[in-house]
Amino acid sequence: MKKLYLIIVLALILLMPMTVWSAAAPGACTQEIKSQPFGGFQVLFYCKGSVDDGAIPNTALFTEYAAAVKGLYLYTVSAYPTAGGTAPDAADVFILDASGQDILGSVDASTTANKGLNLIHATLKKTTFPYSNYLSMFYFPAVTGALTLKVSNQATVSASYTIELIFVR
Repeated sequence: MKKLYLIIVLALILLMPMTVWSAAAPGACTQEIKSQPFGGFQVLFYCKGSVDDGAIPNTALFTEYAAAVKGLYLYTVSAYPTAGGTAPDAADVFILDASGQDILGSVDASTTANKGLNLIHATLKKTTFPYSNYLSMFYFPAVTGALTLKVSNQATVSASYTIELIFVR
């Protein structure tokens, strides 16, 4: 009787859909760095949103890339849909420094000064400069430590988009 019960339980387990056993599939970003002829660097984050809710986790710049851009200045941040992928919806981009400050200008969730708001577009490439709320103007912050990419309000499942950071001397 125990063997029959065991066989029935195993059969039921094998017949259950795999989605019951799988955890939520998080989104992810891969990174690439390219040196530029003017002496700076281009860092590319190729992001693909989660199949569940389109989100990606906060993504720190690889240690070796952070070392390469340390002492340079962040010049521009661009976002655009990745060719051949699922188009994203409008979403917000934050570039956080080592202290957690958003160098695109946000001070809290309600701020409209953040130049990263709606930076991700479904079809267009959009670019911004870093922004200082304190100075109320664009500026070019020196990179002194780690940087982290944060994306909010992107809800298209499996959306593919690229975030491009340009660093200059």
